[in-house]
Amino acid sequence: MSTVPPKLSEAPFWLVGDVEALSHPSTPVQRLLELAKTWSDAPNGAGPTVSPRALKTLRKLKPAEIDELVEQYRAGSSVYQLAKQYGFHRITIGKHLRSRGIDTTAPALTHEQVREAAQLYADGWSCKKIAKNFGTGAETVRERLQQAGVTMRGPHERL
Repeated sequence: MSTVPPKLSEAPFWLVGDVEALSHPSTPVQRLLELAKTWSDAPNGAGPTVSPRALKTLRKLKPAEIDELVEQYRAGSSVYQLAKQYGFHRITIGKHLRSRGIDTTAPALTHEQVREAAQLYADGWSCKKIAKNFGTGAETVRERLQQAGVTMRGPHERL
């Protein structure tokens, strides 16, 4: 006794939606179907095969490593350099430094430095170059110059 599958028009209402969903899958369904191609056929349901390089092991910095961070930061290394060296995000490095009482925010400019920065900007210096000169961020320089009433050049304008 063989059973003949029903025609699509005779299929139960719940099956029609499934057929339509699989014939024109949405983006999430497409992602799921692509992921399903990586699933193991093993009976234990081992799950998708992921390359070892795709996974990153979480680790904590030891107190001695945090001491090294502090020393290197005080010696002139930036948070970005330390993050790259230790393999952590810059925000994580900043949190470790702040936990030791170190403020990692760029220093603000004094009124005298703003006047000097305005003169350097008028002489043709970029905000980035001025920031490097004062040991602060370019965005800080730009904000302080605008607050002082300096008309800023466009991104491609030079004197």
